Amino acid sequence: MKIYLIQYTSSDKLIFEPRIKQLGDWVKYFDDNYFVTSNLSANEIYKYLTDGFENKSIIIIQVNTSNYYGRMNTKVWDILKKHKS
Repeated sequence: MKIYLIQYTSSDKLIFEPRIKQLGDWVKYFDDNYFVTSNLSANEIYKYLTDGFENKSIIIIQVNTSNYYGRMNTKVWDILKKHKS
């Protein structure tokens, strides 16, 4: 299972949020930022999320969870620890 950072424009919340939540485990930590787990590639996730909305701005980055640090909601740490590489 891979973990991805997904960020989009907050005005597109109604488009992307329901689709993101269907991908796998997820945690939302800012209005337009998610960590999501999936076996799909970043390109496959992009195609799924933007189907019918190809002109919307969104970025999907696979995250290396072997090295991270900071201060954040405990749910963020939980998902990162659960999927630590």
